[in-house]
Amino acid sequence: MAVLGASAMLAGCAVGVGFGIPLAPGLSLSVGVGSGGPSLGLSTGWGPLGAGISVNPRGQLVGSAGVGVGAGPVGVGVGRSVVLHDPQQPLAYALPEAPAYGVGQPGDPVAP
Repeated sequence: MAVLGASAMLAGCAVGVGFGIPLAPGLSLSVGVGSGGPSLGLSTGWGPLGAGISVNPRGQLVGSAGVGVGAGPVGVGVGRSVVLHDPQQPLAYALPEAPAYGVGQPGDPVAP
């Protein structure tokens, strides 16, 4: 299960390798290397399903989920990752623009 968690930690849908160090039942410290570079994170899993969160050397916070199989300490899995936060990207402010009203003026209400 630890290897599944580490596999889920790898960025994107690329090939990578990783391993997990059990911390508690169902929780592992995961270390992996993939197309996004090395990553370090926490992973959890139950049965064939796993999920995790990691950080890479560029400071990107990556969330992952995957499914896999294992026998003893060795396993293989497939997962999908998404960048949750990238400190090198400018913040996108989501302030809505004021609606453009073509009729009426402040203090001059228009009946519907």
